[in-house]
Amino acid sequence: MRHISVFRIGLCVTSAVAAMSFALVPTQSALGATPTSTWKVSSAPAPSGNWYAATYAAGRFVVLGHGAVAATSKNGITWTTLRVPAGSWQSVAYGAGKFVALSSVNAGLHEMTSTNGIHWSALPGPAGEWTGLTYGAGRFLAVSAFGQLITSPDGVHWRTTWSRSQFLLNSVSYGNGRFVAVDSALGDALISLNGVNWSFYPISAPGAPWYAVTYGNGVFSAFNPSGLVATSMLGYVWVTHHASAAQQMNGSTFGCNAFVATGQAMGPVNNVLTSHLGTSWSASPVPTEAAADWTAVAYGASRFVAVNTAGTIATRHVAGYCGPTVATPPKDVSGNIESGQVWTYQHPPMNQEGAPIDGYLVSITDGSRTWTCHAPVYYEPNCIIHGLANRKVYTVTTQVHNRFGYSAPTDPEWVVPVSRWSLQAVTATPTAPSSKPVTIQVTGVIANSAGIYPQNPVTIHFGARTFYCVPSPFGECLINVAHPRLGRVAISASYTGYGAYYHSPTSFVTVVPGK
Repeated sequence: MRHISVFRIGLCVTSAVAAMSFALVPTQSALGATPTSTWKVSSAPAPSGNWYAATYAAGRFVVLGHGAVAATSKNGITWTTLRVPAGSWQSVAYGAGKFVALSSVNAGLHEMTSTNGIHWSALPGPAGEWTGLTYGAGRFLAVSAFGQLITSPDGVHWRTTWSRSQFLLNSVSYGNGRFVAVDSALGDALISLNGVNWSFYPISAPGAPWYAVTYGNGVFSAFNPSGLVATSMLGYVWVTHHASAAQQMNGSTFGCNAFVATGQAMGPVNNVLTSHLGTSWSASPVPTEAAADWTAVAYGASRFVAVNTAGTIATRHVAGYCGPTVATPPKDVSGNIESGQVWTYQHPPMNQEGAPIDGYLVSITDGSRTWTCHAPVYYEPNCIIHGLANRKVYTVTTQVHNRFGYSAPTDPEWVVPVSRWSLQAVTATPTAPSSKPVTIQVTGVIANSAGIYPQNPVTIHFGARTFYCVPSPFGECLINVAHPRLGRVAISASYTGYGAYYHSPTSFVTVVPGK
């Protein structure tokens, strides 16, 4: 049961989820190998490069930059310098049997390719200021500083699939069956299941810039210069976590069960950040002066390799087990509502990874208090939380457990307990000020016998205005109506689900002047 309603984005889920306490999340040692060694500067290839891009594929690291120099290594320790076609190479990826690099300036060479990372050939390529490149679902996908998104099945023939000049796209990643790109102009995440059709959702506050998105352990992570990291399973709803002092992270990767991110200082401290689940981060100082601009990081051959614009290549060895450990998060959390309680159903994760699943942990919070329950694997419903207040908005997450520990939590779902489960469309209070959006709660949408809620939209009438919402995995909708007109306004909801038509009683709210 995927949640796809765009109307939930207006909720402030960040503060609620931040209040959750997952005391049973495993330590780093429980998750297997961890990059505990210090970063060491490699013997620099000569001449040094102005490095901006790094990747590991086909048994070797490849490092590129602005200029006509590249560096390669099979182990991250011994490096070879080679000449390449001159260009502003700022992104590189491997797929379809070749390395592909794109330029960050709309002049000169736009693209070069290589089958082995050593011998490179220039191509006309797509014109643009390309800032990010990835490969997934059988295609390359690139993003630009001018909001362009292009795809190619072979890295040679390119197609523009989307272009919105209001976006300044910095990075793109593929995972969980989707492409996710992040934007530093409006603060959005752009999502596509096929690389062709796109939608976008705010990550946090409008206009907050986001950089360096990466997928691993079932979640995407993105970085904000204020020291925040945002995580999401699906890209629609994001949760923010404090990771460091103010710092712009330019590059990130995932390897050996760990996220690693590098960047540049916005103060006296410049750290490399590391995390296993994306929620809790540790920092280690960069191996050179704090002012260094670290632009990219890659993982391979039991090492992380980071590069900067001054020509430095640094490595960090990973010791210990690097095989599968914790599972990816459950596919979803859904359930039913009764007065003052929520019955939750667990959905298995996409990948159980290193060990069989042996349980779930469900958490429900109102932002100040958190309720939890442990759910077994064997039957449904398998977790019931009591003692909740009717008509109060809660957020629900769940984690899956195996012998290595708990996964990252699912994206938060909101839920509104009600005293009587019937189709209703109401506001939380009988009056509302005109200066603020009016929140409408639609509850009581009926699922079919398999527990699947209708995927055709619920229609919500607010006076003469009409809104639409796909029900959540708890059979509810929550929308915010901006700029409500003054006076007494009628509210109702209707939908057709599995062959039957439903229409709620009419309720009313009185909109009054005020702040």
